[in-house]
Amino acid sequence: MSQTRTRRVCPPRYATQLFCVTAGAYIASLFGRLSYAAVMADLIAAEGLNKSDAGLIGTVFFVIYGVFQLFSGFLGDKIPPKKLIFTGVIGSAVLNLGMGLSGASYPVMLVLWALNGVFQSFLWSPAARVFSEMIPPTHRKRACANGAATYPIATILTYLFASILLKFTGWRMDFLLSALIMLIAAAVFWRAMTFFEQQTAQNGEIEQITLTAAENATQGSLLRILIVSGTLLTVLGAISLGLLRDGLQSWMPTYLDECFSLGASLSVALSIVLPVFNLLGVYLSKWIANRFVHNELAGTAGFMAIAAGALAVLCLTGTSHAAVSLTLMTLSSTALVGANLMIINLMPIHFGAIGRASSVTGIFNSACYLGSALSSYGIGFVSERWGWTAAMVFLLCFAVLTLLTSLAGVRRWARYRRPI
Repeated sequence: MSQTRTRRVCPPRYATQLFCVTAGAYIASLFGRLSYAAVMADLIAAEGLNKSDAGLIGTVFFVIYGVFQLFSGFLGDKIPPKKLIFTGVIGSAVLNLGMGLSGASYPVMLVLWALNGVFQSFLWSPAARVFSEMIPPTHRKRACANGAATYPIATILTYLFASILLKFTGWRMDFLLSALIMLIAAAVFWRAMTFFEQQTAQNGEIEQITLTAAENATQGSLLRILIVSGTLLTVLGAISLGLLRDGLQSWMPTYLDECFSLGASLSVALSIVLPVFNLLGVYLSKWIANRFVHNELAGTAGFMAIAAGALAVLCLTGTSHAAVSLTLMTLSSTALVGANLMIINLMPIHFGAIGRASSVTGIFNSACYLGSALSSYGIGFVSERWGWTAAMVFLLCFAVLTLLTSLAGVRRWARYRRPI
């Protein structure tokens, strides 16, 4: 027996503004997450950190972020997104301020960046709930897909920002100015969201949702939801996706500097190539998804095949040509954007009907950042012991893993997903 649910959503005339405010706050918050990766090469060179120690700071962040992402996913279904996002942005701003004033004390930076993982975990799951449940159905899929653009946009801005500051000041100023950007964004977000909440309560549309038989069968634990929907193995695929996505971006400046002696500032500047193409990849992936992809896990498998192919060629070419290496890493990273769009941005929409968009987003994102934690320390460890070609083989293995786990869930997901 099917069930019908109702909920009030934002008036359509404010849908675009609601998306922009939420996405803008998330982009500003990423200044507080990506700041460390953007200046890591300069920290290694200027403060005498070895790669393993520098990578451990990033690893601790991602482990804490991943664990608390589970809690924030559950909280995101219970607590208004405005409160969680505001708390996350403010907390991260304070901790970035502490990083800039830390005096390069390794234990202090390790603790501060671990705490930053807690506050950063309060951001994406409630933002995904805004896109999946508060924005009206006519704008929902576009909002969730456009949400994928926030990460590459923020990466472009933060790496460009860091490149300029590293040229003229140093790594400390990057943390301090990132904190200022977040404090301003938090104030704007709180005021704007208060307005949208009032408009939704007074003038919002009533959305009626009739649950399918598969959705009715998911009533109960999140484990049951993942099993019935065919996405249990997707959690494993998300781990390797996170390792690939953040591993390429975080270590690319160090890779370019060490293999081709380009210098920290130029290496960071060249690393902006990845997010620029990733941003283009978001819109290319959206176009492909709208026209050719009718199953997000099948789409993920296709994108991962491209990423794996590029990494395989990179393993064969080694570290002899900077332009070739940069091109292959860019191609792989752009394909990963498509896979990320499928798993992190589009799949959670299908759980909004049962009110679990934030929880499922929390699980997928937690898994993704567990992979990020492995990448931060693992790539540094492998490259330090056996060289950068071995590190590329390391990445290739995880690309194949995501490809296989995606193919395994295609049929069951096809039966569960709802037309949007």
